[in-house]
Order: sequence, then structure tokens, then C-alpha cells
Amino acid sequence: MRKLNQHIAFKSLSGIVLLLLLFSAVVSVIGYRGYTESMLSLYSDDAFLLAEAAAGEVDADRLDEWLSSGGGDAQWQETWEKLDRMCNDFRVTFIYVIAPDRSDWGHIRFIFSTVDHESSYSPYAVGFVRETSSEEYRQKYRRLYEEGSERELLLRNGSDVSTSGHHITAMVPLRGADGTTRGILCVERRLNVLSQARNAFVHKVITAMLVFMLLVLVGQGAYLGRVLLEPLRRISEEAGRFARENALPERKLTDDIQNRDEVGSLADAIDRMEEQITAYIAEIGEVTAEKERVKTELSLAARIQLSMLPDAAGAFPERGDFRLDASMDPAREVGGDFYDFFLIDDDHLCISIADVSGKGVPAALMMMAAKILLASFAVSGKSPAEILAATNDAICSNNAAQMFVTVWLGILELSTGTLTAANAGHEYPAIRHSGGAFELLKDRHGLVLGAMENLRYRDYTIRLEPGAKIFVYTDGVPEAMGPNEELFGTGRMLAALGSCAGLSPREILARVRGAVDAFAAGTEQYDDLTMLCLEYRGGASGQITITSGGKDA
Repeated sequence: MRKLNQHIAFKSLSGIVLLLLLFSAVVSVIGYRGYTESMLSLYSDDAFLLAEAAAGEVDADRLDEWLSSGGGDAQWQETWEKLDRMCNDFRVTFIYVIAPDRSDWGHIRFIFSTVDHESSYSPYAVGFVRETSSEEYRQKYRRLYEEGSERELLLRNGSDVSTSGHHITAMVPLRGADGTTRGILCVERRLNVLSQARNAFVHKVITAMLVFMLLVLVGQGAYLGRVLLEPLRRISEEAGRFARENALPERKLTDDIQNRDEVGSLADAIDRMEEQITAYIAEIGEVTAEKERVKTELSLAARIQLSMLPDAAGAFPERGDFRLDASMDPAREVGGDFYDFFLIDDDHLCISIADVSGKGVPAALMMMAAKILLASFAVSGKSPAEILAATNDAICSNNAAQMFVTVWLGILELSTGTLTAANAGHEYPAIRHSGGAFELLKDRHGLVLGAMENLRYRDYTIRLEPGAKIFVYTDGVPEAMGPNEELFGTGRMLAALGSCAGLSPREILARVRGAVDAFAAGTEQYDDLTMLCLEYRGGASGQITITSGGKDA
């Protein structure tokens, strides 16, 4: 009977919840439409106010002259700078001035073109001819020229929008002294702000359904901060304190950090490093104290750094679907480069390579922290772009030294040959098609890690066929210097890779390093030199194809 009562209560509660959800959906749809119309009206009014203000800065009587001459005179330049300032001060996507082809309204010519500096778009040159996007645009142009319209608004918010994104375009005529329309000034605004406002409205209605998820996220964030970020902050502070004072702390790091992971290993390694350095300094005399202390620190730091890198020799001997090898040769005793590879699960291999700004112990400490962060976020199921974004925020939260890290990170799905990757300001990877030659993959770069918080990165996907190889490296390879201060360059690197047909990853690394050494001819190595090569041997088929989300310039 108790189970029956529980079942009835559950069924009743489910019915009430279903009714509430249905009522919430109806109210949300009604409120959503009204809210959208009101916000769109305000959004459009702001665009027209900006368009009218910008139109006041343009001398309409000189538009034809600028089209003929290509612009560039002092007045044109001053006008362009004002429009560009407005575009970026008010964070709109474009402000541009055009002269339509009045014969059929099928083409437009640009006189001024400014873009948001934080977007991926580029401005058009004076006189650039572009086909009119749609019949709706042609009608708007005709009204502004022939029907005396003072303003026209075009909304692109449907399924016809492909790469340009949802936006509105506010258009006002530019009339000369004789009152005739000489051109059109357009202000294009993305609808992302409007979409965010609408989404916020919807989110308020469905908040009750997300409580559990929020609790999980908050708990996960608190757990991450407690077991990872806070220990790393403590390690960083202790490293800085020891560098300043050269004295043992009152409490060891391992007294407070008892993690049984790489963070705990790092804390234990730093404790031992501090103890050994302090003991060694106490044994040597005043004359050689500073020299020996530095030597000891670097030696211990080098051992710690090398111990943090995975052993590439004979890695994953049980796996037949891929082979890889990696090497890291620091320019000094310790360096800022690192590589990493590990299986996230039986079907996903994570590989990464990175370069920390600077040299010596500070770079090595940053290298170890960045490596731990990347690996910790990778095993949480995030995509490469999300891993880079989360690592960047963690580094920026405590980066008093203002150091930064370039990273290339990829996750290979071994069963299909699909490699998803993201790039934070790192060198272009080199890819060899099966039976082909190595060539650079000029992927889209995000900003380096540690530059600023709240950065977003972009994933791209590479489809690998059996026999394909990927070669990633740090700038120590192309920037290796020869006797005449000439750089080795990516051209020589690709030439060295071109002689590696049929070789294993280990042989490829040896061949490239041999080419660098021969070019350097004994010249001192100025930068860390790190390489990683992966050969995919799984069951995927077909040529290498690349897909990436992006904005149309």
C-alpha cells in the first residue's frame, strides 16, 4: 500500500509538473513575441540614430568624386576615421557608404567601409563592386533614391541567412546640396544582443527546471577550485616566496595539499626541491653560494620538468591504430616548451604542444601549471576550444608575472580518424596526406593563453585516413638560426619532412632535428626545440578534409 501511495503521489506530481510546464510554455510564447517586437523596435531606433549621426559626417556632394579618384584625400580619410570610431565605439558590425547601380540595382560600389575591430571581417576598398544580396535590398535602395524615403530597415533573421549571421541594416539617404540622393549610409548590427535579451527572458521562465543542473555546476566549480585552482595558487605563491627568501616555509606544501594526482606530485616535488636547495646552500661557502644555488635550482627544475613530460619512447605498444613520438630540447637547463599525450578513453587520444613565454625557472613553473590545467580539463569531456578557454581563465586568475602560453591541442577519435583541434596562437601544424607530402595547415589562431580573461576559441575538424601523419612543433624549429643569422624557416622544415616518406614518427623527428643541426652548423641554440609526430593507422578512409565554423567576411 505504501508503494501504491508513493506511485499515486508521483503520478499526481508528474501531472501538476506537466501542467505547469504547459502553462509556462504558453506564457513564454506570448511574452516572447511581445518582448521580441519591443526590443527589436528599440534596437532598430538605436541603429537609425547612429546612422543619422554618421550621415552628418559625410559630404554627399563629394561621393561621386571619391568614387572616381579612389578616395584617400584628407577629407575622405578624416571622414573614414570618424565612421570607424563610431563603428567601434558603438560596437556595431559595419558602417558603410554605397552607391547602387541605378540601372537594375543589382550591384553596389563601396565609398566608405568600416568594421568592428574585434570581428574577423575586413573593410572594402573604395570602388569595390559587390552584387546586391537580395531583391529586398534592391527595393530598399530604390525607395531611398526614387521615392524620397528617409529611412529603410532590413531584418535578416530567417533561414535565408547563411554565413552573414542574423542582423539588421539601418539605411539612410545621403543627399547633396540640390536635395538629390547621392549615396546610402548603412549601419549593420548583429542581433546577438537582442537574442541574448530574449534568451534571458526565456531562461527566467525555465529556471526551476535548471536548479539541479546549476547545483551540479556550482558543486563542480567548487570542487575544481578546491582540488585544482586553489592548490595551484598556493604552489605559485610558495614558488614566488621561495625565490625571494631562499628559506624553508613554516608549513610544507604537502601539509596543505594532499591531492593524489599531478598537483600533489608537483607540490611534493617543490617541497623536495626547496629542502635540497636550502640544504645545499648551507654547505657551500659565501664565495660560491649564489652560483651553486642557481646551478642546483636549475638542475632540480630540469629533472622535475622532464619528469612531468610523458615518456614517448615505446608509448602505447599495445595500440596498433596509431604511433607517435615526441622530443623536447631546452635552450637552457630548463625551458618553457612542453608536449603531452594521453588516452582520455579507449577511443580518444589527446595530444598537445605548447610554448611558454620566457626562459628558465619561471617558464618551467608556468609550463608545469599549464600542462596540468590542460590535462585536467581534457579528461572532463570538454572540446579542445573549451579546454583552451577554461585553461586561459585559470591562468589569468593568477598571472602576476604576465606570462603567456601558445598551445595547439587536438583530440583524435581513433575509431574514425576524426581529429578535433584548436589553436591558441601556436605554430601551424604540418599534415601529410597518405601517399602525399607534408604541408602546413593554416588553421585559425585564437589569442595566446594568459593574455586576457573570458576568451573564446574555435574548434576545427580534420578527417584522417590511414597512413596520414601530423607534425606539430614549437617556434624553436623554424626560428633556429644559422651562422649568418638566417632562420631555418618553415620552407626548410617542410623540405626535411618531404624526405621522410615511409618513415616512423621517431625517424621523422630525428630527420628534422638532423636538418636543423646541419643548418645551425654549431650555432648556439637560442630557443627551446620541441616536436611531436603522430601517425594514424586506424580504419578511417578517404582524403583529409577540414571543416570549421566561421564568419563570412
